Amino acid sequence: MESTRTPSPRVTTVASLAAVLACVLAGPFGTQVLPLPARALFWLLLIGWNSAKWWGWYSWVGERAEGRQEAITTAVLGAVLLNALLPVEIETAYRLVGMPLRLDWWALFVQAVLISASISAIAVVLRTPRASHSLPGQQVAAPPTERVPPLATRARIADLSDIRLVLAEDHYLRLVLADGRQPLLLHRFGDALEDLAPADGLQVSRSAWVASAMVRGAVRDGRRWKLVLHDGREVPVSASHLARVRARGWLRPTT
Repeated sequence: MESTRTPSPRVTTVASLAAVLACVLAGPFGTQVLPLPARALFWLLLIGWNSAKWWGWYSWVGERAEGRQEAITTAVLGAVLLNALLPVEIETAYRLVGMPLRLDWWALFVQAVLISASISAIAVVLRTPRASHSLPGQQVAAPPTERVPPLATRARIADLSDIRLVLAEDHYLRLVLADGRQPLLLHRFGDALEDLAPADGLQVSRSAWVASAMVRGAVRDGRRWKLVLHDGREVPVSASHLARVRARGWLRPTT
């Protein structure tokens, strides 16, 4: 459903400054008679204040509007309500730049409402996505979004297949990646195992997960086994995980 989203402060600021520049050059509402510095101050005050009003309006009301019709209604209603005091604001801005002036309030109000409503309504229409050409009664399913595992996000990798080794160190995880990097992450080992469930590897102890591509062989250390990895390190295999490691064929003596 379409909602009238609140524009970001950055977008609001850039749009406001562009409007100030345009008004300083064009001199609407009779401001062409003002000296350039006074004219610039006039439009900075007026547009800055009105931009803040519109931003607040869309923050309060716009986020609740759903569908094109409600969005247009929100824009038109805002144009009427927010411009109600615009004639007073314009006269106040004139006084602040040292040029008190009496204006036709009604003419200013109608002009401001028409301009604001037209611009807002056009913006809403252009932002509303076109309806898809589906048959009556059919709903077009949104493409499924692929979940990015938190471990991949924290490690800044695109694919978990880049992980060769995970070692738990207190509350941290030491990763060994395919490109040789070994980042230290604040992440739970249990959560990492859930993320790595589809990956080609095994948990070999309470604090270690090894990818199949990392295993070179194994050596006996008394009654225990240790996996020999391609980077030369040896990782102990706990008794509770020995059967799964043996089933994978990893307990082959290194040569």
